[in-house]
Amino acid sequence: MRNRIILHYGELTLKGCNRNSFVKKLRTNVRNKIKSLDLTWDVVSIHDRMFIEIPEDFTGDMDAVAEKLAEVPGVAWLSKVFWFSTNQYDWFEYKPDLSKVEELIEQLANQTYQKDLSFAIRVKRSDKRFYQPSKDLEMQLATVILKNTEWKNVNLNNADQYFYVDISSRGMSVHTNKIKAIGGLPVASTGKIMCLLSGGFDSPIAAYLMAKRGCTIDLIHFTANNIQPSKLETYKVSRIAQRISQYCGKVRLFLLPYTHFDLALMEKDLDYDLILFRRFMARVAERLANNVYAQCLVTGDNLGQVASQTMENIVSMTKSVDIPVLRPLLTYNKEEIIKLSRKLDLFDVCVEPYKDCCALISNTPKTKSIHERLEYTEATHFEDYEALINDTLAEKQIIAYNFGQRIEVEYK
Repeated sequence: MRNRIILHYGELTLKGCNRNSFVKKLRTNVRNKIKSLDLTWDVVSIHDRMFIEIPEDFTGDMDAVAEKLAEVPGVAWLSKVFWFSTNQYDWFEYKPDLSKVEELIEQLANQTYQKDLSFAIRVKRSDKRFYQPSKDLEMQLATVILKNTEWKNVNLNNADQYFYVDISSRGMSVHTNKIKAIGGLPVASTGKIMCLLSGGFDSPIAAYLMAKRGCTIDLIHFTANNIQPSKLETYKVSRIAQRISQYCGKVRLFLLPYTHFDLALMEKDLDYDLILFRRFMARVAERLANNVYAQCLVTGDNLGQVASQTMENIVSMTKSVDIPVLRPLLTYNKEEIIKLSRKLDLFDVCVEPYKDCCALISNTPKTKSIHERLEYTEATHFEDYEALINDTLAEKQIIAYNFGQRIEVEYK
């Protein structure tokens, strides 16, 4: 008997002819996640799952490893299992010896016993060469528990504790736990995006949701001035990017000062200063996205949440660029966003005091703008708009993470 971690993927099973490419991406991402934990375990793909063989000499915390693997987009759920290999146990002979399995079930039942709660056995017989029908084996193992442990209540439909037995051509797995993972699609399977990242709650969740849909993530953030290199890693937004990378793998954060646009704006007395600034950020982000071959911009905009996110202002920002702008949080309310932020362990860093650049630009933003009027304002009041973009990009700083660990990368 050996220990394994088995990972199941739900949505990937529906991918038809493209399924193998999605599974290959997921396997690579799981391997990279394991490598980031300083482990050298291999990942094997079979049918509708993957498994990781745990070395017998491993003395670390397998629960902690499992929790980290649950963060990988594309994994629907996973289990820590006890594995009986077909090479060691001939499960396909007539009436095989199940004494080892019964001993293990009894042991797990004693470990998990809670007074007045109910249990059930779930057997999945993927290989029908195993002589005994699933229901019969369930009854046999339930009898073992009832006779030899303090469990007394069986509930077949809604048990408090389940014991799972899966039988495949390679062997038999036994486990009590199913750890729900984040699901979705493997990162790097659906495209690349550039996400505008602030220091608040919304945009980090937007980046996470796009990673969950299989996107490779780059992040762009606008600062009041250049960050000192010695303070770059402790900067709040850098730590947000570090946490996002726990789910996305490799993430680059581009930090750009908005001083050039701010100085140009201060010379003018213009209405709609905030939406003009947001249009500027979108154009800089579009230029950078084109340079790194990102296909879309992503924002944390939420319809009607603040003045800059009225329908009119969202439309005006979108029309300022040619690249598609995606807004995965458009219909979320703040409570839903905060709840997800807590779940992803982003809340504590996002809630830290931080003065958002939009708030610095305007305290009383206009709520209704028209693209054509803004376009006219930009053409008549900013003599060399292209120079503002180029000067801003020239002062970019980059910090990158891979599964939470800082790495050195080249900008291409």
